[in-house]
Amino acid sequence: MRIHVFTSAAANYLPKVRVLFDSLAAHHPEWQRHLLLVEDWPATEIAALDLDAEIHQPRDLDIPDWRPWAFCHSIVELCTAVKPFLLKQLLSREDCDAAVYLDPDICVFSSLDEVVSACAAHSVLLTPHQATPETTLAGVMANELTSLRYGTYNLGFIAVSASEVGQRFAQWWSQRAYRFNRDDVANGLFTDQRWMDLVPGLFEGVGVLRQPRLNVASWNAHLRGLEVSSQGEVTVSGAPLGFYHFTGLDSGNHELARVYAGDLGEAGGHLLQNYREALARNARQYSYPAWTFGHFSDGQAIEPSWRRAYRDDATLQARFPDPWSAPGIAEALCGATAREAKPGFISPGFEAGGASGVNLAYLGQQAVQVAKRPSQWGSAFRAARRILGREGWKGLRRRMSRSSGESM
Repeated sequence: MRIHVFTSAAANYLPKVRVLFDSLAAHHPEWQRHLLLVEDWPATEIAALDLDAEIHQPRDLDIPDWRPWAFCHSIVELCTAVKPFLLKQLLSREDCDAAVYLDPDICVFSSLDEVVSACAAHSVLLTPHQATPETTLAGVMANELTSLRYGTYNLGFIAVSASEVGQRFAQWWSQRAYRFNRDDVANGLFTDQRWMDLVPGLFEGVGVLRQPRLNVASWNAHLRGLEVSSQGEVTVSGAPLGFYHFTGLDSGNHELARVYAGDLGEAGGHLLQNYREALARNARQYSYPAWTFGHFSDGQAIEPSWRRAYRDDATLQARFPDPWSAPGIAEALCGATAREAKPGFISPGFEAGGASGVNLAYLGQQAVQVAKRPSQWGSAFRAARRILGREGWKGLRRRMSRSSGESM
């Protein structure tokens, strides 16, 4: 199969991207590699990266109003929100039979033949966080309950075929990411990941790769039988390790797994030591410039609360259509966050009435003809709240039925 593989990362993750790409070149040199660099760099800086891969940036993707849209997201939110837009582009290429996404903090250790064969038989491939039930209360609380909050499937990996169903899935995913790619666990969202819980029910031909050698990570390694041979090869339940996900290595969360899982043994230490050494070698090659989307054009840092205020306030969006360089925007955003908070996704009062955040947002969108531009998101949600206040749920359902033919 003609497979394109891509990752999404800002400049601070370039050493990890290099480790991932080197491992792919060793085990799957036939896969075409792509980096979605979540920056806004000139061509000269892109060329200096010296990566054997096609490099894309958000401006290269078909994202409506991408500059104000990007302003609404943190670095993690934006690096995940852009993924389905590149996926759509890759699947539309004549030389692409399937596209594979891997997080930049993944390393491939052996050939992924089962992924290739599964791509030929399925429209979408997912890997679960857990493929084996936990056996301790600590494990259930640390892992299974966490999956219920953050999503059953780990979006460090996804593979999608270029079939009609695969392209339909990519379109659906990009629509959800465009409006709802938020780190808002309390309201049922964790960037792009929670949406995957719906995929097996919404699309035919969805495969779940449960092989223990795939997507090994700190949250499941204690149940997968990691061992290291005298030659340094790591195996998982007797099979060669496929790929390991080094999530949380910088923050220390990777090490926290030992609190409930115990020491991962010689194999775990071997993996971490080798990966850290590879990162150190690559760090000497790449500098760490400030994130392009982390500051205004004059260099002033953007506060996280300012992004949320702009995302949820249609008045601010209309006043500052290009928030990156608009005079006076910092003062306006600072004032907006100082005022009484305006709920952009769900009002706490609605929750007491029995409506979940996601359902309310969806009903509100259908009822008030959700806009196709970011500048109209806030007004849509406020209109839904007004309808509920005046007419109750019956009124909202009536409005929804009138616009039931509209798309997301």
